[in-house]
Amino acid sequence: MTDREKILIALREKPLKTFEVMKRVNIKNQDDCQSLLLKMRDEGAVKFDIHKGHWRAA
Repeated sequence: MTDREKILIALREKPLKTFEVMKRVNIKNQDDCQSLLLKMRDEGAVKFDIHKGHWRAA
């Protein structure tokens, strides 16, 4: 299972902050996690709530 699939599964359960996503998916580098989340956001797979700071599945 890829990191992208793991992120989508985790975010379908509940919205998470970046650090919580890192712990759930087991990504060690925060920059890698953020760049992957931003790439997924550009593709429309995830959304970011700027007011709460949570990522969620689209």
